[in-house]
Amino acid sequence: MKRHWTVKFALLAGLAAAVLGAGATEASAQTIRMWTFLNPAGNAPREKALAEIISAFEKANPGAKVAVEPQVWDQMTPKFLAATQQGTAPDVMWVITDLLGDTIKSGSLADLNKLFVDKWPAGQKKDNAGAYWDLCSVDGRQYCMFQSRNYIGLYYRPDLFKEAGIDAAKLTTWPAFIEAAKKLTVKDANGAVTRYGFGQAWSESQPDPQIVIPYILAKQGNLFDEKGHARFATPAGIEGLTLQTEMVTKHEVTPKLVTGWTVDDLYEQFSAGRVAMITGASVRVSTLQARMGKDKVGFMLFPGVDGKPNSPGVMAGWAVGVSSKSKNIDLAGKFVEFMGGPEADKIWVGVGGQTPGLASTAGTMPAFFADPANAYLAVAGKGASTAGWLAPIAFSVDGYRQLLNKAAQDVVVNGMTPKAALERAEREFQRRNNR
Repeated sequence: MKRHWTVKFALLAGLAAAVLGAGATEASAQTIRMWTFLNPAGNAPREKALAEIISAFEKANPGAKVAVEPQVWDQMTPKFLAATQQGTAPDVMWVITDLLGDTIKSGSLADLNKLFVDKWPAGQKKDNAGAYWDLCSVDGRQYCMFQSRNYIGLYYRPDLFKEAGIDAAKLTTWPAFIEAAKKLTVKDANGAVTRYGFGQAWSESQPDPQIVIPYILAKQGNLFDEKGHARFATPAGIEGLTLQTEMVTKHEVTPKLVTGWTVDDLYEQFSAGRVAMITGASVRVSTLQARMGKDKVGFMLFPGVDGKPNSPGVMAGWAVGVSSKSKNIDLAGKFVEFMGGPEADKIWVGVGGQTPGLASTAGTMPAFFADPANAYLAVAGKGASTAGWLAPIAFSVDGYRQLLNKAAQDVVVNGMTPKAALERAEREFQRRNNR
């Protein structure tokens, strides 16, 4: 399936008609439909937060109803693009960062300035200011507000670090990190590994960024040139992929099984105590804390290179906007504004365990942020402000994480050199994105 959005429309139109056509009806004057990967009937912290926010909105707006239609996260945005063409799109849409540029170019999102931003009092825009806000601003229009702000870093077991005499604050170089991973790797009497020091996830299905990405970002600043061409097979890329794959082939702190692990597999392995450190998303820390105990899940930034204390982590999240084809656009805009407002932001943080979206929120919740169990939010916030990277939206970057994971598989499973594997990934990226 080609990645250019116009082609996506054609390829997915049939799917949208079959899946959505039968069940899609015109929204009533007081009902808006929303697509998100979260299920407000679920038990995960973010799901509970969303349910509470919807309840608060409906209470403040008698007669209004928000109907959530949960979707598979990595299929949701292409499905929305197709649904827009079919006239069956939801009123409110959560768009994945990788496809935000395509979605804006397609005309699928309404301008929030006209719906509510232009009516804000002085200072409210400043409270929202930052890289995420800027990413949604294109040609004088504001197309979205970010929710579930995410920072990709490293999970670790504080209890196991203490047992091994490891200080997380000192893991600022990759050699130090590798030595820590070796200390955390445990074997039984027969020499079989019962716990690996470092877990990764190299599946092409629902991939999170792995360590080759922060390494490249630390060395060359970006993964693409100004025209959107991939810059994977560079000296920085070769060094980074070598580092990543040698965790398996040389240092033996990562199991070879990671070539097929998804991010969900990785979290399960961490929860079960089979790996002591993993790559992971800040938005999922609260979920694992609820499962394992708050004292058993820590969060830290990637080690740095060339004397830098940290390598940039990928900043992600979900750009929430209003469908330009919504038949209830004013109510949809009102809900998006509420979901990103002060009352909802405190719910996202306190109930959902998410990084604040507003600069003012932290000051209104001093006890929450003083709790050591919530220190990961400060770590993610520091990473976003000092060592973070948002994928560009001027051109499509869809598929880059999958292709870099495939390159790691090619090295470990297929015996390719890192250079050859990355050259192959570059060619495939250009082909998929029509460059």
